[in-house]
Amino acid sequence: MNDEKTAADVPSIGIADLIAHVTANDVFVLDLRKGGHGKQIYGAIRYDPRKLLDAPKLALPLPKSEGLIVLYDEDGTSDRLPEIAAKLKAQGFAEIRSLAGGFKAYEEAGGKLEDETMEQPVPLVSEHQIDR
Repeated sequence: MNDEKTAADVPSIGIADLIAHVTANDVFVLDLRKGGHGKQIYGAIRYDPRKLLDAPKLALPLPKSEGLIVLYDEDGTSDRLPEIAAKLKAQGFAEIRSLAGGFKAYEEAGGKLEDETMEQPVPLVSEHQIDR
């Protein structure tokens, strides 16, 4: 039995839909590219994908029961996106999508960008805090 997650395991969101959500300011966008790109999707929060995967629990400042969370990498092909999406889902984050075509497709479509922000730390949660 193969338990590996693939990009096909994560529901995707199209560029036009994400642009509409970014314009309406009703989406949480996670930039999961390794740093040094200069630009990011407007309003995105940058995280190191390896640190998200290594954390025992994801105590991120994101809504669990409501709110769309969109993950993106450079071109939509990273094998880490489905792993991170599965981890978020398992820890109660409800609506998770990956950006079809990633940052490249968004940029080519003329989506709103901003200068790259600082990578956010992944909060460490001790074992006794895991069920809070």
